[in-house]
Amino acid sequence: MRVLERKPYSYILLDRDGEWILTFLLGGPIERDVSVRLTLVEVTAIEDGDSSAEDLVETFRADPSVYEDRQVTPTVWLAKEDDRET
Repeated sequence: MRVLERKPYSYILLDRDGEWILTFLLGGPIERDVSVRLTLVEVTAIEDGDSSAEDLVETFRADPSVYEDRQVTPTVWLAKEDDRET
């Protein structure tokens, strides 16, 4: 697993064997974390600079229905031994 991008206490974007997963914190009365499998369109937009992980986090926070069918359970976090950035 590779770290593609991260913002401490907000989100982490990981590449897990070619699958991009965005894990972010979702606030409210109870804070929880959510992992979402990104679509090819979202990955391409990030690679092309037309979007960012932060943009997607804001979209997902505003409307959970956008990602519900792509949510990864349990959430995906980076293991200590995998803590490599590219």
